[in-house]
Amino acid sequence: MILFYILMFLSVFTISLNGVQWIFRFDIFNANYISFSFVSTILYMFTQTLIMFYLIGAGKKVKETIVKHSLNKEIYEKVIKIKNVLFPPLTLNILLIGTAFVLGGGVQTKALSKYWHHSIFLISFLHYLKVIVVQHKSLVENNYILSEVGKELESKLNIKEGK
Repeated sequence: MILFYILMFLSVFTISLNGVQWIFRFDIFNANYISFSFVSTILYMFTQTLIMFYLIGAGKKVKETIVKHSLNKEIYEKVIKIKNVLFPPLTLNILLIGTAFVLGGGVQTKALSKYWHHSIFLISFLHYLKVIVVQHKSLVENNYILSEVGKELESKLNIKEGK
């Protein structure tokens, strides 16, 4: 869980550093703007994909545990709600950041005005900051759900054992 927050911080840092690098045209470890944007975009995509798959896997495990031990099915509705709240803006942001990256290449080859890239980059970055808030709330809620399932399962198992 801490890894998600570290990766989110690194993603925000590298993407914002990449934006500053675009404006002031300096190299980072001999990496120009295009090279560093490749690294920052890959880190960002990895982070978002990791978080999505964690939530998908956790939700699947919650569903399996509920079915296997006949637990309260209302808990799974919370899992669905998390996915419905987080996944649409997260998917949109992945698309926006990817588009900004591709448009950066178009600007470098002089096939596109730099203002398209600047606009999409700024919109993407601001949207990403919003997505981070939603991700945090979703991860907190997911931890609560996992704890709730664990407590309910422990209670059910203790009743079966006669404790």
